[in-house]
Amino acid sequence: MPMFLVDRNDPSKLIFFYQGSGMQLGTEGFTVGFLYTIVGLLLAFLTRVLVTVRNVKVQRIVMIIALLVSFWAVKKVVYLDNWKTGYGVHAFWPSSWN
Repeated sequence: MPMFLVDRNDPSKLIFFYQGSGMQLGTEGFTVGFLYTIVGLLLAFLTRVLVTVRNVKVQRIVMIIALLVSFWAVKKVVYLDNWKTGYGVHAFWPSSWN
């Protein structure tokens, strides 16, 4: 699997993300894998290390930062999937929540 392709229209440009569901470049795989690794490491940190901290204020601040970073990473993966395939991900809200 190539990491990138040379643009056919402009040979001085490189393509790192291929639009379309038929092919994936190495850079795209590494990017998505890195974003999921961030989420996994943050979850491991929160469940193993942060619970040992005695200061509740520090726990809350670190938890909020970790949640924001995790939300950002998943949002980027969903955006890339939407850009690549054209399918949008929509949340399902039960009617009783309205």
